[in-house]
Amino acid sequence: MSLPRAAMRTARALVLGGVVLASTGCAGLFAGYDVAPNGLSRNDDALRRLLVVGQAEEAYARVLPDGKAAPGDELLRALYAGIIAHHAGAYAESHSALQLAFELADDRYTKRISRETVAFLASDRVRPYEPSRSERLLIPYYGALNFLKQGDAAAAAVEARRLGLLLEEAQEDDGADRALLAFLREFSGAVFEAAGEWNDAEVAYRNAAALRGEGVDVVASPLPDSLGEIVVVVEQGFVAHRVEQSITIPLYRIEADRISGGDVSSRLAAAGLVAARTMAAALHASSGGVVHGTPRSVFVPLPPFRDVAGELAEECHSWRRQDDEARERCARLSDTSYLMRIAWPVHRRDGSRIRKSWRAAVGETDVPLTTRADVSDAVVADFERERTELLVRTIARAATKLAVTRTLAREASEKNEGLGSLVGALANLGTAILEQADTRSWQLLPDRIAIGRLRLPPGTHTLVLTSGDGADARTVELGPVEVLPGRLTILSTRIWD
Repeated sequence: MSLPRAAMRTARALVLGGVVLASTGCAGLFAGYDVAPNGLSRNDDALRRLLVVGQAEEAYARVLPDGKAAPGDELLRALYAGIIAHHAGAYAESHSALQLAFELADDRYTKRISRETVAFLASDRVRPYEPSRSERLLIPYYGALNFLKQGDAAAAAVEARRLGLLLEEAQEDDGADRALLAFLREFSGAVFEAAGEWNDAEVAYRNAAALRGEGVDVVASPLPDSLGEIVVVVEQGFVAHRVEQSITIPLYRIEADRISGGDVSSRLAAAGLVAARTMAAALHASSGGVVHGTPRSVFVPLPPFRDVAGELAEECHSWRRQDDEARERCARLSDTSYLMRIAWPVHRRDGSRIRKSWRAAVGETDVPLTTRADVSDAVVADFERERTELLVRTIARAATKLAVTRTLAREASEKNEGLGSLVGALANLGTAILEQADTRSWQLLPDRIAIGRLRLPPGTHTLVLTSGDGADARTVELGPVEVLPGRLTILSTRIWD
């Protein structure tokens, strides 16, 4: 378990940097802990609030490269800018941002981001951001919506083909969220139909039916001039967002010594025992991967010293060996001077999240939004597929930091015992503070999306969305809609709560 020299030099620099930061109270270090009550960063929470009150232009200015809420990662910044510009009506700017995001995401997905030593030892937060599969699928979805808003169905169809390539790849995975895939196939079919590309529309609709488990032989064909069709896409709420979950594991000094000293097999055995204890606590704390309130910071109780030290514990507890030297040695080995902290993301759903069933209505014509997808379920499922790997990597990073910290303390103790203790304590504190979960995500996405279709006579109609009955009834008016003879028109809207 020894580290290469270059890695050790990097690790020492990181750990010593943690000592300095922890000692000086650097404001930037604690930015990751500056969160709103819902667990979002203050900046991300402010962006959501601006969108809810209709100030998308102000939100867009904040995510420009020099804006106060601009994510540090170029790809994530492009995703934020793309969706906010779309809701601000700046469709050309949205297209540019989403095109950049698509290219960066494709490049990062292809290369699978090399696991640099610095990223491994410091935090997942320093890695270039890589969108989840569901997030990647929604980039061309918004690209198509941009062109539809501008009345360019042909350009929207180009985005639908791009989306189709991603969907083909996603459908090969049995763990994919089939509801989201079916929705996006249905949406793509409508885009192709609006562009008059009937063969592509049929293929998309058949894929959607297959994903829903329906054996329907769909045929797409032009409408008669006596009818037109409105397809309404409704997005609602905000997607479940990532928040930090953490556990703190106290270690006996004998465990820390074994992990950082001795031969490789002894180190691996000691690290394996600590990792097993940590993994069990982490999996229990993150069961289901979703929280509805504020996640807890869990403190894992110490196991009995006997279970850790084995025969050495028997020696320590034997009255015949309790001379001064033995007592001092046993006291040192059973000391709990090291705290190992690991942090990872879990998803938080809004506690007031209400699943409304919406209907689209024009006069007496009233239809339900029948094709629905839960975007939150999809992004959580993406994360769950990688959760165990993430936890293993996080635990391994913590164990590596422990080994480096102990090495630094040991080297300092050779010069001055008191200095060694101080360096060990500060390094331990610094690495614990620096361990922060990667809570980045495209958290401006909707919570759920749905589609409804209405066939109407040509002319101008007033389209409304309705939900609930009696005191719970709600109506959202989408305004006058022009229904064209023999044509399909796609409309989209976002309901923020």
